Amino acid sequence: MHKRIFKTYEFYLALLLGVFVLFIGYNNPAFFSVGTLFDVIRSQSVYILLALGLLPVIILGGVDISFVAIGALASYPVHIYLLSRGYEGGIFIYYIAAIFIGLAAGTLIGWLISTFKIGIFDLSLGMNTMIYGFIHFFVGSYESMKISPGVVGWNTEWLVSVQSTVGQSGLHISFLIVVIVALVLHLFLSYSTLGRAIYAMGSDKSVAIRTGFNTKKVYLIVFPLMGLLAGLAGLTFSALETTFKPYLFMGKNMQVLAAVIMGGASIKGGKGTVIGTILGVMLVGVINQSLVYLKIPTAWMDAFVGVAFIAFAIYQTLETRSNK
Repeated sequence: MHKRIFKTYEFYLALLLGVFVLFIGYNNPAFFSVGTLFDVIRSQSVYILLALGLLPVIILGGVDISFVAIGALASYPVHIYLLSRGYEGGIFIYYIAAIFIGLAAGTLIGWLISTFKIGIFDLSLGMNTMIYGFIHFFVGSYESMKISPGVVGWNTEWLVSVQSTVGQSGLHISFLIVVIVALVLHLFLSYSTLGRAIYAMGSDKSVAIRTGFNTKKVYLIVFPLMGLLAGLAGLTFSALETTFKPYLFMGKNMQVLAAVIMGGASIKGGKGTVIGTILGVMLVGVINQSLVYLKIPTAWMDAFVGVAFIAFAIYQTLETRSNK
């Protein structure tokens, strides 16, 4: 059991992450603090949700970029509507609306793909553009920092907090959502029939069909799940930042995709794990955080992530060839 763990991709990824953290800490000891750890987790929690939603799509052998737009759709229009109605309650109704909108958008995507046999990337490209256009044209194009009285202060509801060099840092209560989602998704992908069907379709769709897997059912599970987690991520991010934006997550789809691939998922499908995905997102988060501590302009963020993505893609290609 232990020998198998030491040979896994996730183990080496965790080892690389640890080495990277040591390197940053060696150059700036301030990086070695609980507060920094909490800051990284807090900043990456919503991206973990986005990445976990994208993971089953990648395992299925597709690439979707519309999940970021779904995150915006599930947060900004809801907020604007509730403000217009004079809502003064808590965040619970926000989450209910975000879940409903995310599920609805994901179900529509899954139905269109399974019914009309549209390519996943092709449809997602259109959906991404259409959703952002819908928000800007029909809802609004300006960010809103006005928060319902019942939501004020929610962004500082800590599970645990510490004093850091930049003030108070901590694990927010929304981190519980990430933990629950990660655990449920891991169990679903690893032990359920539908989870095995997703891997089977990603590995060889024709074989999966001959085996008897219901492909339409798989699409109608994978994409609503993606929409659900995108909705949760969009609402959580907006509430934590206390700013609701019509262009939320715009341009972040490639960063999330890179994190999933760096976490061990194959762009060709049939491969990927929850643990690897979380490690991939955390690696991207540490890269982002390290720029500050290494006094490198944050404008270099995308360049560093791009280089890391290419390196991991090359590694996966060489590994695939060596296993043939």
